[in-house]
Amino acid sequence: MKFKALVLAASCSVAFSAVSAAPVVEFKGEVIDQTCKSSINSQTDSTVMLAEVSASALQTPGATSTITPFTVKVEDCAVDTADLEIGTTFLGYNVTENGNLGNQETGDNAATGVSIQITQNSDGTNPVTLNGPTTVSGLVLPAGQTSATYEFGAQYYAEAPATAGTVKAVAEYALSYN
Repeated sequence: MKFKALVLAASCSVAFSAVSAAPVVEFKGEVIDQTCKSSINSQTDSTVMLAEVSASALQTPGATSTITPFTVKVEDCAVDTADLEIGTTFLGYNVTENGNLGNQETGDNAATGVSIQITQNSDGTNPVTLNGPTTVSGLVLPAGQTSATYEFGAQYYAEAPATAGTVKAVAEYALSYN
């Protein structure tokens, strides 16, 4: 009888050690005082249409096109007694070595050698170099207000001599309230 109890105890300890070594998933979050409804160009999921550009204008690596502004808007925010800086975090898909949004179009109609570069303002200066989640400052909710806007920019960027075709790039965005 003692032998059976010892074998049972040993087999239970093996089972528990196998369970304790199993992979785990951890959930994290944050409860905050401030949240706002956000949009880009007044849309929750938005498409920013860049103007057509000639491939000949993008033959030199590093060349850029005319800037296309896009607006991040927050609204329905809780009223605060002080200005609130809101960080806009971009997470790019298919990011290039230069930190731009790579072209996700494929096939015979896809442009090559070109990416989309996000800029910190609508005049095309201060490029945002994407490297994982990348937070950009500039959006400020003024004290006593419930909405605010900030204008970023997007432009074609020559990664290599460009060929004519379609371009599509994707980034997620999130807001952080500082």
